[in-house]
Amino acid sequence: MKRKTVEQFLAAPDTVRSDARERHRYEERKAKEAAEQARLLSAKAKSRPTIEQMLADVVRVADDEETNPWHQFRSISRRRYELFGFYPVAWIDAEFGTFSHAKAVAGLADRVGTQQWRRKRADASRTEHASRYFQRYVEPYVADRDRRIDGRSYLLLSISDTHGSMLDPFVWMAFLQQIRDLRPDGVLLNGDIIDDGGISRHVQPRDWTQSLASELAFQRTMFAQIRSVHGGDLWLTGGNHDLGDRLPRYLTQCAPALVGLPSLRIDELLGLGEFDVKLMLGGSPLSPTAQVDAKPGFLLFGHYRVHHGTALGQTPALSELRAAGRSGQSGHVHRASLAYGTNERDEALSWMTTPMGARHEVGRTYMRGTNTGWQRGYGVARLFPDQTVHQYPAVVQVGAVERITAEGYTYERAAHLHDPDPATPWLESLRMPADLKARAGKRVAPSAVSTRKRRKTSR
Repeated sequence: MKRKTVEQFLAAPDTVRSDARERHRYEERKAKEAAEQARLLSAKAKSRPTIEQMLADVVRVADDEETNPWHQFRSISRRRYELFGFYPVAWIDAEFGTFSHAKAVAGLADRVGTQQWRRKRADASRTEHASRYFQRYVEPYVADRDRRIDGRSYLLLSISDTHGSMLDPFVWMAFLQQIRDLRPDGVLLNGDIIDDGGISRHVQPRDWTQSLASELAFQRTMFAQIRSVHGGDLWLTGGNHDLGDRLPRYLTQCAPALVGLPSLRIDELLGLGEFDVKLMLGGSPLSPTAQVDAKPGFLLFGHYRVHHGTALGQTPALSELRAAGRSGQSGHVHRASLAYGTNERDEALSWMTTPMGARHEVGRTYMRGTNTGWQRGYGVARLFPDQTVHQYPAVVQVGAVERITAEGYTYERAAHLHDPDPATPWLESLRMPADLKARAGKRVAPSAVSTRKRRKTSR
C-alpha cells in the first residue's frame, strides 16, 4: 500500500507532494474514486458474458429512456456504459479494444469502411463546392489553351518565387527595366509570388510574416507596376504558397456565407480583371475546361509547358524535362538551371528552372546557416511557331557591384540601394526613375534603384 501511495504521488504536482494538507486532500480524492469504482464493480455481473450479450447490453443502455436523455439518438459514451451497464466496461475493452469499435459492431456507430467513405464523400463535396465558385468567378480569367503564336516568335519574360515582401528590389527593378527595354509579348509570374502565410498550414516565418490583406495589396502593386511598362499578356501560375487555389477553398469551406461579397471575390482580391491577368493553373480545379493534358501546369501555345515546379534535387531541370517530355519552365527550387534532351529524338527540347525573385533572407527562416545555395534573377524565353524554344535564366552576378545581363542589356545595382524592411509596404513607395526611357548607354539618374548599360551587339 505504501508503494502504491508513493507511485501515486510521483504523478502528483509538486505543490501536492510538499504540502501536508494538499497531500491529505489528494489521498481523500483518490480513496473516493477507488470506492466509487469498487461500488460500480460490485453491482456488475460476475460471470463473463458472451460477445452477443455485451453488444446487447450496450444497445440496452443506449436505448434506455430512464438513464439516457439522448436515447432517441441512441447516443452512448464509455462513461455512460460504465455507470449503467450490466457488465464491467473492462470486459468490453478486453474484447473490442476500444468502446467506439464496440459501438460500431453493435450498429450504434459507423464502421471504419463507412467512415472512410463518408470522409471521401465530404472531401469530394467540398471540392465540388469550391469548383462551382471557380467556374463563376475564376474560370473567365483562365488562359485559352487553344491559342497559338501569332507572328514569327513570342518573347516571354518570367519571374518566380518572389515571396511577397521578401522580393529583391534590385531584381524587381531590373525585371521591370528589362520589360520596358525588350517589350516582350508576355510576362509570366510563375508561382510563389506571395508567401500566403495568413492561411497557410506551413510554419510561419519569424519576423516578416504579413497579414493576408497586406500580401494581397503587395501583389496588386506588383501587377500595377508591370502594367505601367507592359501592355501585352500577363500570365499568373499557382505555387505551393500561392492563393489562386488555396484562397477560394478557404472562402468556400470556412466562410461560405461570405464568398459572394464583391470585396471577398477572388478575382477582385487578386485584381485579375483590373490588371487583365490570365491564369495558367492546369492540373488543379482552375484548369481550363476539357484540357487535353492533365499533368501539372499549363500547355502554352500547345507545346510549351509552364508550371511552378514538381522536381527537387541537384538536377531539377532535367527531371522536369524527362517528366514533361517537352520544353518548358518552372521555378520552385530557387536555383537557375537549363537542361537539354539527352538523345537524338529530343535534342531540341529544353527545360529552364528560373532563379528566385526573392532575397536570400527568405531561406534563412527555413534552413540553418547563411548560405542558401540559391540564385536570384529571372528567365528569358523565345517561343517559335514550329514548337522550338530558345531560353535561359538571367542570374544576378555578384562582384564589385551586383549586375544582371540578358539580351544584350546589363543592369547594375546602385550603391545606395538597400533591402527594405519586409514588414513595411515598401513596394508602394518604390517609383520608376523619371528618365527610365533614356536611350541605351545613358546612366539612370542617381535617385534610381538600378543603373542600365547596353552592350554592343550585332543583332
